[in-house]
Amino acid sequence: MKYAMSNGERREAERGLSGVCPICDLPLTPKCGRIKVAHWCHPRGHFDHRWEPETPWHRAWKNQFPKEWQEVLHLAEDGERHFADVKTVSGHVLEFQHSEISEEERASREAIYGEMYWVVDGARAKHDKRRFVKSLFLGRVWQNACIVPTASNVLLRKWESSTKPVVFDFGELETAFGPFTFSAPVMWMSAPGRESGETVLRPIFRSGFIESVSTPPVVERVRAPGRVWRAGRYHRKF
Repeated sequence: MKYAMSNGERREAERGLSGVCPICDLPLTPKCGRIKVAHWCHPRGHFDHRWEPETPWHRAWKNQFPKEWQEVLHLAEDGERHFADVKTVSGHVLEFQHSEISEEERASREAIYGEMYWVVDGARAKHDKRRFVKSLFLGRVWQNACIVPTASNVLLRKWESSTKPVVFDFGELETAFGPFTFSAPVMWMSAPGRESGETVLRPIFRSGFIESVSTPPVVERVRAPGRVWRAGRYHRKF
């Protein structure tokens, strides 16, 4: 865990601090070694509420968002408490997945969080990136996407049953990525509801993705015929 409650405040792990878990109220110990990222640890023998060990990749993604959006307590319909890695002001939940996850756990989180995105570390296994590029060459380009056979890639097979968008993050990519060429690093998003046996992959810019999930929805209030209230002023509606 990145944050614990310490003296009534959310605090990151630091040497000498004491904290408690916002979910179970157990005392937490700050771990601030040289190898792993600083984090709070539950007492020995207690599970960290379905959390996988946090990696520098996790921490780098969380730090793309304001502190108050990170590790947001989420109450399920059955009253069970969960932490969303990030929940933005627009209501989008982002779950950053580095390690393996079971089908049951994936489906459970999707049911709990509703509007969400998975961001998957595509660089975790040694050959995943190379195999992913190979799948792109096996696919067919359609508009701004690539339709590839799901069976051709282990990452796609693992996530084919997801009902939420899945973003595969391979790090800072070269300008040429399979049959595509880009001017900036991209990630690849697969959409839910795809046809059996095929996955539709769309290249997306990292900065654009972060901006889109961070931007609050525009609220329009009709005040007069042909006019709307937006961003603190009236605009003519065409």
